[in-house]
Amino acid sequence: MSLLNQLQYRFRKWKIRRRGQKVVVRGSCRMCGGCCRRICLSVDGKWIKSKRQTKRAYETKPELRIFKPTGTKVDGMLEFCCEKLNENGTCSDYENRPEICRNFPTPDIFIEYGVLPDSCGYRMDTEKDFEKVLDKAIRGKNNKKIIGG
Repeated sequence: MSLLNQLQYRFRKWKIRRRGQKVVVRGSCRMCGGCCRRICLSVDGKWIKSKRQTKRAYETKPELRIFKPTGTKVDGMLEFCCEKLNENGTCSDYENRPEICRNFPTPDIFIEYGVLPDSCGYRMDTEKDFEKVLDKAIRGKNNKKIIGG
């Protein structure tokens, strides 16, 4: 991860925490295949923007070889399509899908200013972190834990 990317990521994550918020993922998969048809890949915090980066990603993370470059977005990031995608939008090797697919979508996508496909059934946003609000209420003004009876 480049120093600039790392600083941007850490700053946005810090800003979200400072506001007492957390990134929440809501919704469910619509099995449209949108995330598999036009996915941008980030490796070690860097979005892939060149053939050279793609080659390096394939060498360091062989499981990414199922994603083939299909074009370039306006901002320079390469778009990939998964070769395991069926025509109906489902995965032909669901049980053996890579970690990136198993964990999709992660809050890091939001923090790294990534976007979900328009057809995606998931949405991400920030909201107050209820656990922090509750903890603060329990601790009271003096930041000492209040022991109940």
